[in-house]
Amino acid sequence: MEKKKPGIIAAILAVFCVCLLTACTKDGNVVHVTDPADRASTAPLVTVVYDANALGDGNYNDLIYQGVEQAAFEHGLRTMQLSPATHEEGLAYLETLFRQMSHPQDTVRRLLIVASAGYDSFLRQHNSQLEANPYCDLLYLETTTPLSGKGSTLYLSYYGAMYEAGAIAPIVSPEVLLVAANPKLESITEAVNGFVAGFGSDHIQFPEEDDVSLQIVTKYLSDDVYGGFTVSDTTAMSIMKNQEWQTFSGLLVSICGGAATTFHRLIDVMGGCYYMGIDAAGIGVNSPYSAVKHVDRAVARCIARWLTPEGMPKHQVLGLADGYTEVVVHPSHSFHREAFKEMLTDDFRAVIHEEAIRKEAEYER
Repeated sequence: MEKKKPGIIAAILAVFCVCLLTACTKDGNVVHVTDPADRASTAPLVTVVYDANALGDGNYNDLIYQGVEQAAFEHGLRTMQLSPATHEEGLAYLETLFRQMSHPQDTVRRLLIVASAGYDSFLRQHNSQLEANPYCDLLYLETTTPLSGKGSTLYLSYYGAMYEAGAIAPIVSPEVLLVAANPKLESITEAVNGFVAGFGSDHIQFPEEDDVSLQIVTKYLSDDVYGGFTVSDTTAMSIMKNQEWQTFSGLLVSICGGAATTFHRLIDVMGGCYYMGIDAAGIGVNSPYSAVKHVDRAVARCIARWLTPEGMPKHQVLGLADGYTEVVVHPSHSFHREAFKEMLTDDFRAVIHEEAIRKEAEYER
């Protein structure tokens, strides 16, 4: 049997090592990794580890993906984006990456971005492993608590934008079904609290003869800190038809990552009720407005700061006042032409917006 040449064996091993760190991305089974043939490149490498099955959610995680790729294009970086099939697989990725980055193998700069609070415990227990490598850095998203030791943190506060979205929701419907992933994640509970507070703020006044009473029902999809970000069509239909929300003329607000796309798709097909877009400002058939989190801009900003001599700040909190979250009214929707124009003038909208900024600052304190 002919022996393989050492160079061929090395190439096979290199590809194998890369395959160990692969996962499905938003393009399906297409793996987005750095080119194994480009191993000699000295361009900085940005690696992102997402939550399980996160890419393809059409909003928050896909925005991170876009922000990283845009920054890579602008600054000439290499990227590797990993979306594990399970939480355990994500932890295995992190263990491998931390082991590889714990000591400098070369002088190539590397940035590891962790895009899920589900890995919080692992990061806080192991980030000290990276302190011996001056060429690597860590950016942890969606936490209000800075890391002790090496690593930067970024939190996009959603309270203000969700407060504003809740305050104008009665224009769409006095009946709201709020579906959230789980009550264990801080970013989820913050968004829920903001919307509920805004919905109860009484900014929108109806004539007494209309006898309008506001009703909001909150439903969590899971009690698990990692759960509630996927939902079957059957479960989604059951939630919309049952519970205390017995109407299809109401407004559905789904703060549940990729699971939101299931609800939105069913409503667009069936019609009858409305939904508020979350994270991305995509315009659906039955979506008069959206709460948007510009995490793509925030991540691109962090990468740009990482490349400077000063590096990234230790901790950043960005929100409504900074322009990294906002409420977007969809101009092509009938509500913009009718109810929004009549009840939500620019001056009145500005009043609600300024109050939402104040409420967010109070909440963060």
